[in-house]
Amino acid sequence: MRASCPGGKPYASAYMSVAIRAWQLVPLRCMRCTAPDRLTMSRFEWLTCCKCEEASESGQREESLKALVQDGEEALEWQIVQRGVGEEEFRALLQLRGHVRDCDSHPACAHHKLSRQPQTLLRFLRARSGDLRKAEAMFRSMLEWRLSFGVDEKVRKWRKELGQQRSHRSIQMKHFETDIDLCPDRHGVPIRLIRTSAADVQGLVREFGKDIVLTNTLLRMELAHEQIRRAMFEREDLVCGQLQIIDMGDYGRHGVPNLTSRLWSSLKLGAEFSQITDSNYPETVRKAFIIRLGSCTSTTWRYFIQPLLPDRTQAKLVPCGPQAASWASLSAELPPDRWERLPAFLREDSEAALAAAEPRGGLVPPGLAGANQGQWELEPCKKRRPSHSRLSLNLDSKPFGNTCARMQVLIFGAVALAAGALAVEPVGLL
Repeated sequence: MRASCPGGKPYASAYMSVAIRAWQLVPLRCMRCTAPDRLTMSRFEWLTCCKCEEASESGQREESLKALVQDGEEALEWQIVQRGVGEEEFRALLQLRGHVRDCDSHPACAHHKLSRQPQTLLRFLRARSGDLRKAEAMFRSMLEWRLSFGVDEKVRKWRKELGQQRSHRSIQMKHFETDIDLCPDRHGVPIRLIRTSAADVQGLVREFGKDIVLTNTLLRMELAHEQIRRAMFEREDLVCGQLQIIDMGDYGRHGVPNLTSRLWSSLKLGAEFSQITDSNYPETVRKAFIIRLGSCTSTTWRYFIQPLLPDRTQAKLVPCGPQAASWASLSAELPPDRWERLPAFLREDSEAALAAAEPRGGLVPPGLAGANQGQWELEPCKKRRPSHSRLSLNLDSKPFGNTCARMQVLIFGAVALAAGALAVEPVGLL
């Protein structure tokens, strides 16, 4: 027999009745509402009050964000991006824009309104696989880095100095440059050729300092995004990055000597630069052909290195063998009449084509910079190009050697040096 209270009801039922009666007698006040007419309300109105208000505010925010597409200062860019992405991704992009609105007044946005550019925000959103919180954090961190490093000012000054060709370091940096723009790809963005095999990055750092070499790298990144955005507006179509050709081949007597030691010496610096570009210039490249890798290197990359990379990175990297036929798929990335406009060494393997490969790059001679790391200016009549582009050549070296020792260097060299150019998710191998 159940225990009951004096009124005859079970204790549990009695307690429930008392609780309900007390709830009815106590005046209710919504925790968020302060209007006098909301001091008392029905119980179900009280339960739904805040939810309805939150939904209303959310709808208002969404409408104001959607107005950007029609009436905002960047309306055309929003419309281009909207046509190029799915509905769910576009909704997430609008939300990201809402989260970073306060960045409009950030000092790093003084010259370029980065927080108002949907194409820029989309790069950060995709770099973090659509995670709004991580994308916002990455974007804000990028702005702080640009401000602390003084990117806009340093790049502006270096671009001017490099264009004027008056300082000793600007002349030499341009002479030993191994990155050039080729013809436009099918999206109208110039293809970037990066001849890692001919570069002496460590020599440039030794002579002219790491800061100017990094600034030169940032200048290339800034130019790449200018080209991408220009092509987007010209075609009114979303362009998702730059096409790059990264030349890792050993050209023997036609190339720069000491490839193995140059790659080893550049690994640490390449990893450091990669960390900077990965974090602040995500989604720069849509596809990168890494050409003239040895047969053993290509096999090792495919079965041991590539599985360790993120999916988005794997989709962008195209490792190719030592013969031009191995990157025939590159032609699909070009307009029909552009293949013949590529340099001969990218289309064939003849001795003459390999000998004429450019840019030439070369070993940077010790002491080349002179006083003050080459910042001194030359008289106009005294400006000249160096008469040496290389030091001693290894005439016995054969093109595209496939020794086991060189294979490992090529693999890790490609990962370290290519990752900085790709500006994708950081590679954990380093």
